[in-house]
Amino acid sequence: MVAVGIMLTVMAFAMVQSFGSIESYRVNSAMDVVVSQMRVARQLAISQRRNVTVSFNTSTTPQTITYQIVATSGPSATADTYQPPAVTIPIAPQVSFTQVSGVPDTPMAFGTCSGAGICIGGLGGGPAIMEFTSVGQFTDSTGVNTLNGTIFLALPTQVNTARAVTIMGGTGRVREYTYTGSVKGWTE
Repeated sequence: MVAVGIMLTVMAFAMVQSFGSIESYRVNSAMDVVVSQMRVARQLAISQRRNVTVSFNTSTTPQTITYQIVATSGPSATADTYQPPAVTIPIAPQVSFTQVSGVPDTPMAFGTCSGAGICIGGLGGGPAIMEFTSVGQFTDSTGVNTLNGTIFLALPTQVNTARAVTIMGGTGRVREYTYTGSVKGWTE
């Protein structure tokens, strides 16, 4: 009886600890989608030598990230003006592009838009046009102004699910962060 009681107690502890892992799994999955799609868009821009636009849709459920190769245009355009269709990937259900109240900015300090889930170039939601250039930089529509930014992800109001993806505009480097609490803060 004692052995069965100990086994039931151990199983109860295991079940209680597993509840938090489903939420973490969802948010980690969403962060992986954002990181991988940003990296795919950058690599596509470099390999195709064409700009690739990136956008985030926060009005759909689930929320999405979209990238698309920009058709070549203008006086220096080549014969290849084909524009493939946009690729839209949903993030995990129930996860939002959101900055949870009480969670500070990442060590990169690009998320300066108060409370915005997407803060790119100092603008909540980012500029209307954000794109990777053929040299891998992340810029606005002019191709001159590089855009640093942070994309925050979480299950709304759950501090323990806060995640962030930062992008350094000059290089297009994408980094991922997990919030581990007020003592340790963000870990890469």
